[in-house]
Amino acid sequence: MDKNTVSAPGLSRRDFLATGALATAVAAAAAFIGPDAAHGAEGRIGDWSADGAPEGAPASDVTNASAADGTYREHNPACFPANDASPIPPREVPAAWDYECDICVVGAGGGGLNAAARAAELGAATICVEALGLHGGNAQEAGMCGILGGYSGQNAKQFAFPSYPFDPQALTDWAMDEYHYAADPKLIYRLASEGGKSLDWMADCGVQWRLGEVPVYVAPKNATLDHHVLKMKDATDAMFAYGQRHGVDYKFQSPAEALVQDDDGRIVGVVINEGFQQERFIHAKRAVILTAGGFCNNKALLDKYIPTAAMGCASSYLTASETGECFRMGLGVGADVSGFNSSASFDGGVDWQAEGGTWARFLYDGMTQLSRQPWLTIDRCGNRLRYMDSRVGEDGANAIYALGDLATIQMTPPGHRSYIVFDANYEDHLAGFAQEHCRKLLTPDLEQIEKVPEHYRDWHHGVADAIEADVLKRRDTLEELEADLGLAEGVLTEAVAKWNEACERGEDDFMYPMPPEWLHAITTPPFYGCRIGGNLYGTKAGLLINDQMQVVGTSGRVIPGLYAGWHTAGGACGENSYIGDPILGSLMGDVGLAFCGGYLCGTFAVENEMGD
Repeated sequence: MDKNTVSAPGLSRRDFLATGALATAVAAAAAFIGPDAAHGAEGRIGDWSADGAPEGAPASDVTNASAADGTYREHNPACFPANDASPIPPREVPAAWDYECDICVVGAGGGGLNAAARAAELGAATICVEALGLHGGNAQEAGMCGILGGYSGQNAKQFAFPSYPFDPQALTDWAMDEYHYAADPKLIYRLASEGGKSLDWMADCGVQWRLGEVPVYVAPKNATLDHHVLKMKDATDAMFAYGQRHGVDYKFQSPAEALVQDDDGRIVGVVINEGFQQERFIHAKRAVILTAGGFCNNKALLDKYIPTAAMGCASSYLTASETGECFRMGLGVGADVSGFNSSASFDGGVDWQAEGGTWARFLYDGMTQLSRQPWLTIDRCGNRLRYMDSRVGEDGANAIYALGDLATIQMTPPGHRSYIVFDANYEDHLAGFAQEHCRKLLTPDLEQIEKVPEHYRDWHHGVADAIEADVLKRRDTLEELEADLGLAEGVLTEAVAKWNEACERGEDDFMYPMPPEWLHAITTPPFYGCRIGGNLYGTKAGLLINDQMQVVGTSGRVIPGLYAGWHTAGGACGENSYIGDPILGSLMGDVGLAFCGGYLCGTFAVENEMGD
């Protein structure tokens, strides 16, 4: 070893909604990732902090950007940070290694930090490589951390789902029914049985959860930021520090480029681009763990493996990478794929890329938040689309589910786009809409507002950006707006006329009516319209793994020495789940899924590869 050696049952989803038994949760928000993001440096495509469209991004050929068969496929490749679905072949074993360790973890997000910390805690000399300039990744800006039972905080309250005391088999049975039996029951059972343990382990490592005090999560009135995953920065900071104390060697701004595979087919190392300047070979004598995310920002991978997301989603808010290199490296060594066509989205994805803007956007951009309000919404045929309320009711549950369910509605009409329209008085209606959770508009008085880039702290700025870029179209007449949204003559004007009649009556005759307090006539110019779809926050297709997080090849056998955590791995939601699943993306939510997956990867990599 040289000087660089590291030392040291029977309850359906709708029944669940009716009961209001929602897991304690922390939902999505965003923290500033900084200019060191691999694809998000200032001035580059994918720079979510920029205003409007970046120079050089092509405009769509037609405003609706629909293929001849009515599907929405005309992406602008230059608007995506990555556009390559080809496998990345492994490298041969070098004559000499630059670094030595037992286990190398690729990615220092929520999953990677846990995997590295757990492996080091169990005695493995561990290196963790990360493309960004800091730890935390998308765990700081996307996803939801929740637990359905088995966590000590909920045991103290005698809460578990579907019933107390917690039974992982009962939870597995319920989940498999919800997934239409398309998931791996052993993997789901592993999540169910280990999820609570992983959160308790993180608490032992120094994470102060500030959750689990009550079994039903209801956000305080001004807590859009405080109870969203800006708190996840506290968790990732604690796990980073815990890993440091146990000797993890973190290498930032050093993205992984390829796996190293020996003549026997075993994965024995990783090639990195250290400091974006020099290629280095890391010898991982026992195992490599891939945790650097899915491929939300890779157009070619979305088109190939998750076509429903490619068609129905209008944007991605996972700005910290998610460009699919880990997935492609797995393909390069013969890994199989699980969870085909599975993804997770929120409502209100604004179609920036169809107007020449970027695909990856900051979630709390004021225009995104504005698009998530209960405006008149139609499809390209002029049909009204249902809105799902996120106001907190007595049970608090439907409000959470509305965020993902509305995305389905917005993604699946003809053309895979929806259209919102309102008039010059729109700002007067926002307080009365009273939307909660992730739909609250950012205002300077919200808790932890300092964690949001200054430009976005006032929601008006994001709206102004959208108007300037003509993403939010402002026109003097409805006829002009109709034409410039790409709608056929009469589609918008007739829909608005029917809407205005309902507003005048004070009673909506739509199949899913708006409450009277939301009926605001669209009569005062200028008129505003925007094309929206889903807001992609998680790919659920990924490398096939078994319940010990080992990557499985197309032969049906595990690939020796290779492990994967979510969201590089797939299978947590089964196949063809294009809006996530009943718990907003996974059994534990996205951040919780990554945390648990990393914990399991670190545990099993040491147990299986270093048990002697």
